[in-house]
Amino acid sequence: MAGGSEPADRGDLALVRPGMTDFESRSADWLPFSTALERILRAASPLAMEDVPLAHSLGRALAADVLASTPLPPWDNSAMDGYAVQSADVEGATKDRHVELTVTGVIHAGSRFDGVVRSGQAVRIMTGGPVPDGADTVVRVEDTDREEANLGRLRIFTDRDCGRNVRPAGEDWAPGSTVLQAGSSIGPGQVGALAAARASTVTVRRKPTVAIIASGDELTELDAPFLDEDRIPESNSHLIAAAVHACGAVPLRLGIARDDPEDLRQHVERARSADVLVTLGGASMGEADLFKRVLDEAGLQLDFWRVKIRPGSPVSFGHLPREIGSDQPVFGLPGNPASTFVTFEVLVRPFLLSLAGHGRVLRPVITARAGTDLTVAEGLTGFLRVRLVQADGVPDAFVAGPQGSGLVRSLAAADALAIVPEGIRTISEGSSVEVMVLDGPLGLFDEPSVGS
Repeated sequence: MAGGSEPADRGDLALVRPGMTDFESRSADWLPFSTALERILRAASPLAMEDVPLAHSLGRALAADVLASTPLPPWDNSAMDGYAVQSADVEGATKDRHVELTVTGVIHAGSRFDGVVRSGQAVRIMTGGPVPDGADTVVRVEDTDREEANLGRLRIFTDRDCGRNVRPAGEDWAPGSTVLQAGSSIGPGQVGALAAARASTVTVRRKPTVAIIASGDELTELDAPFLDEDRIPESNSHLIAAAVHACGAVPLRLGIARDDPEDLRQHVERARSADVLVTLGGASMGEADLFKRVLDEAGLQLDFWRVKIRPGSPVSFGHLPREIGSDQPVFGLPGNPASTFVTFEVLVRPFLLSLAGHGRVLRPVITARAGTDLTVAEGLTGFLRVRLVQADGVPDAFVAGPQGSGLVRSLAAADALAIVPEGIRTISEGSSVEVMVLDGPLGLFDEPSVGS
């Protein structure tokens, strides 16, 4: 955690006190959530391209279309273990009026049959084996006597497979077709498709680097040798570093900056080479909230400060100028842990995915049923930490614990964020609610524990 507050009353934020600097007198923007997200994504330009081995591409985004050089499958092949035959030979076959054919060979996957299947003949074939010339049907082995009565002579008892069980060459893709488009996120399924397309190396966008600075004299590192009753363990930078890593970017934890302008300046300077800077704490208007003043002195071009969301309203976004290269995007996140978590999920994460070239940057949103009343402050878009419990085909959303912005236990328990739109104060129990599904441990939709 870090310092910073989220007052429920917004009226005092625009007051100007004698002696204020330009930064301190800057009025809050109070953007609607959708406007803030739109501005952020509009500012995201994909990073440079690089080639990586397929084995190292998981989680990356393709920067160029991948085209097929050969058909897949490369030849007609069998979808069943069975016998390759001519369909005309098995038409009308029944258990009482079976068809008898001569078996002229065997084909395993990876082998070929040099001859041609002619009328009255069959070739034993395994799944994936190339279908020989002359055959247009594979009769599944269970519809035959498996040559048990007379080796080399096959009896077929049904014609249900006439013209079936042959996977044609190029069924998946033809040469020159697009296997995956630029912007595709690479997961296990995409790795499989790229391997099938013989793409041993793929062109992706560079991973964004994200400098993370926590601030506050009340914070201490986790491995501090002495306990201090006036300090608390700094957890937010670990939370954000994990979240950055989980979305495929590279976190750079720069430690705790003290509530001292010079220390803050030094931390900001150390962060200048990163693609993105994320500051934690110092987002509100307290006397010790110095981050914005230091950033303002460094030339911060502020896009907005404060968004109509709860938790996390004192979030900011802007850019620091750099002598070489593009300006550095800067996110100022509130110091309360739930606020830090939510603002990263709904604003920073989509930005990082856009930088990395992903075409889909938003979490999946599904419709659930409110397991209890879901209430937020009036006039704000609420993101409530909820558990999802599968009931009768529709997941029920239960609050994952107390929703105070300074609490952390509900972050660990949450499967999703229930979205209460601006203008709606309460979504009643039993009503439909949209929920943003988070990455989580196995066991999603487990039965609720006793007392839930």
